[in-house]
Amino acid sequence: MMNLPPHRPVPQHEAWPLSASIVASLAVAAAIGLANVIDVLGVAGGEIGGRLLAVLPIYFIAAFAMAQLVFWLLRGSVGRLLGLGTNAHAVVAGLTFLAAGLMHYAESGGVQRILREQADSPAAHDGSCPPGVACTLLRPADELKESDAAARRAVAERGLLNAEGFALLLRDPDPDVRAALARRADLPQELLERIAGDRHPDVRAAAAGSPRLSDEAMNSLAFDREERVRLAVARNRSAPPTALQMLAASASADIRLLVAEHPRASEPVLQRLLEDSADRAEQIARARLRGGKAR
Repeated sequence: MMNLPPHRPVPQHEAWPLSASIVASLAVAAAIGLANVIDVLGVAGGEIGGRLLAVLPIYFIAAFAMAQLVFWLLRGSVGRLLGLGTNAHAVVAGLTFLAAGLMHYAESGGVQRILREQADSPAAHDGSCPPGVACTLLRPADELKESDAAARRAVAERGLLNAEGFALLLRDPDPDVRAALARRADLPQELLERIAGDRHPDVRAAAAGSPRLSDEAMNSLAFDREERVRLAVARNRSAPPTALQMLAASASADIRLLVAEHPRASEPVLQRLLEDSADRAEQIARARLRGGKAR
């Protein structure tokens, strides 16, 4: 009878190979990264736009990389002690989530402490910020309603706002507050388009200066009855040729000059400035047409 070698049990670490560890680490890190993004969106009121849209990938990548680092450090220490089997990987994944939660708790505690210090400072109560420091205080809606116009204007200019705050300031009775809001680079696109139709010309002029305003809205503002609004469109380097075409027929010498110098003034726009008026705008338009510099 043939003697068979004694049965040797498969080592526990072979039950969970390196490829499975990689898959587990990616899944854990992705879950932590998405949880971090969801938390940031919750703080911002759920609005994605402007600077928030640019920094969300950074938040995800930072959380993802940190989770990867923690996972593999734990795998190299705790995992080896437990034999790198299925149970060991479950422990490593759980400890990774625990470490991410503790780091998030510590970070949130620090942020809350800073916000409390800002809320207790004199600058937070009068709506101003220390020189060189951006206000990051998220004002509750009730507090905004009770603030004076100067404080609301300061919040509209550089305060941290969620969706409710943006909507509240969009309806503010003070046009200076609404104009400050219209100049914000992180104002959601939908609200920017809406504020471009504000009843006050100062607010429309502020919106007309935004490079993010749609061509359709700029075309509408190029017909505005207030010259200051049309001037704001002419000064906007993102104004489309269709809006400039309308402005080229203006009786205002300042608007005509801005159109003649505008980098997006097309040949038809410059041709429209040629009315034998011999003003500065016509001279610039003729020179650009002769030099072939029209777009």
